[in-house]
Amino acid sequence: MPEWVHTVSGWAIVHKEHITLLAAAVSAFMAIVVACLTVALAKDNRRLRKAGTEPEVVAYLLPDQRYLNLLNLVVANVGRGPARNVALEFVGDLDTLQKRGARLLTRSKLPIHSVLPQDERFVQLFGNCLDLFDGEEPPPDFTIHVHFENSSGRSKSTTYRASISDFKGVSRGHSAEHETVEALKQIAKSLEGWGGFNRLKVETVTAAEVAREQKVQHDAIMEERKKRDDSQN
Repeated sequence: MPEWVHTVSGWAIVHKEHITLLAAAVSAFMAIVVACLTVALAKDNRRLRKAGTEPEVVAYLLPDQRYLNLLNLVVANVGRGPARNVALEFVGDLDTLQKRGARLLTRSKLPIHSVLPQDERFVQLFGNCLDLFDGEEPPPDFTIHVHFENSSGRSKSTTYRASISDFKGVSRGHSAEHETVEALKQIAKSLEGWGGFNRLKVETVTAAEVAREQKVQHDAIMEERKKRDDSQN
C-alpha cells in the first residue's frame, strides 16, 4: 500500500471529530438551501394561480361592425377573473374633441360597470368620424386610464393611448354576414312576387286520375305499336 494512503488514513483518524462536524454542517446547509427553494417555488405557484384568476380590463377605439363611419369605445375584460367597479378617466385635449362631437369624455372617473365578467366587453358610441375629421387639423390624441378592482378589492389600472387619426380613410368590403343578409332579402323579395297575378300556380290531382292518365297513355302506345306491325306485314 502506498505511503500517502497511510498518511491520509492517519490524518482522518486523528481529525475524525472535525470531519464529522464538517459533514454535519454541509448537510445542514443543503437542507437550508432545499427549504429556501421549496418556499420560493411555493410562492411562484401561488403567484401563478393568482395571476390565472386576475382581471385585466383594457379600453380602445374601434370602428363599428355595421356602420364604418361610427367609432365605438370598447372596454373589454381580457383577464381570467371578474373585474369590479370599472371606471374610465380621460386625459388630453378633451374640449377640442367634444366640439367635434366626441361623447363620454370627462376628466373625472366615468363609471362603466359594477361587475365586468371575464371575456365580456362594454361597447358605447364614441363619435362619428365624419364630424371628428371635420377640420384642417386631425383630432388630437388622448389617454384613457381604466380603473378597476379584482375580487379581493385590490385596485388595478391600465392605460391606453387613443389616436383617432389612425382610423382616417379606413374601409372594408362586405363581410360574409352582410352577403348572407342580402341573399335572404332577395329570396324574401322573390317569395313576395308569388302573390297576386304573379303567384305560383299549383294544381292537385288524385291517385285515380293519375292511374287513368297512365292507362290512356299505355293504350295509345300499344295501339301505335299494333298499327306499325300491321303495316310491316
